[in-house]
Amino acid sequence: MVVNYSKWDALELSDDSDIEVHPNVDKRSFIRAKQNQIHQQRFERRHQIDTLKYERIINDGLLQRIDKLLHSLQEHTQQATAPGVNPDDFMMQALMDCAGDGADDIPPKPPQGVHTQTEEPRYSVMMASLVDQVKKELGDNPQDWFQSYVKGVEGHKKKVNALQVELHQKLAELEKEEGKKITSDSIHTGFSVSSVAKEKEKPKPATTSKPETAEVLNPGALKEDSLRRMDSAGQSSGAEADVDEPVQKMSKVLNDEDDDEHIEPTELGKAFAKIKMGDYKQCLQFISENHAVVAERETDGLLVQGFNAQMDGKPEVAKQCVHQALLLQYCRSLGRDGVGLFFKR
Repeated sequence: MVVNYSKWDALELSDDSDIEVHPNVDKRSFIRAKQNQIHQQRFERRHQIDTLKYERIINDGLLQRIDKLLHSLQEHTQQATAPGVNPDDFMMQALMDCAGDGADDIPPKPPQGVHTQTEEPRYSVMMASLVDQVKKELGDNPQDWFQSYVKGVEGHKKKVNALQVELHQKLAELEKEEGKKITSDSIHTGFSVSSVAKEKEKPKPATTSKPETAEVLNPGALKEDSLRRMDSAGQSSGAEADVDEPVQKMSKVLNDEDDDEHIEPTELGKAFAKIKMGDYKQCLQFISENHAVVAERETDGLLVQGFNAQMDGKPEVAKQCVHQALLLQYCRSLGRDGVGLFFKR
């Protein structure tokens, strides 16, 4: 396949390292001078393009008003030819008829850097100046002043049209010259699209959500530190923290699908739940006499009883049941001699 490299001929390079200069001329200075020359020419060319485009817009608005003036003169031909008509008053009235709204009388603002020295006059001022020029061209006493005014206005219209053609030719030449070279300003993204095919969502199997529990390296130490002995002032802060912890255990007990039986505390568990929270001496004595209360079923039953008490609006009873259930759980988790280890601490 033959590759066409002709498009690279349009690249405008201002720092070509292969350029050869006279030995008496510094190469870097020459390259910088060439860069400045290219940038200056490019700036002047773009400024001329913006100026010509703006002048064409102004001339188009002026031509529209000249056409309105000629149309108004043609409609009032009979009034103009009547005896005793003052030409100046008649032309002033014609200018007022073709003036239009005040918002349309203001020309559009020029682009930045174009016609910054003088402010562009209003269209009404341009039309009044045009009529004054026609009046000067006719002289003081023209023979047929009306037809002379009409011909004079038509002559200025031809001049504006010729100026528009000239501006169009110059603009085309400058735009052609601007398009010959490829510069960094002309680089743009021509086409860009991206699409991502989304996978169809597969139906998820129905699963029963179970509460997540945090996994720690030494759960026994965490549980032991949460219970503290009561001092003479009352209950320790570890006992209060224990009461807030059992929500996960209660949810596990209530949502466990493997246990089909109805979980309730036994009479032994209910009796243990009535021991005052923080009275560890009485708790140790009760467990020593009734070791079956340490079973997991008693812990689950007390948690369910605490949950039901909270739902019934008995927060104190719920707090008592949960505390005693956690105490049994800690004793069971410490191993065979867990009861002794727990109460020794």
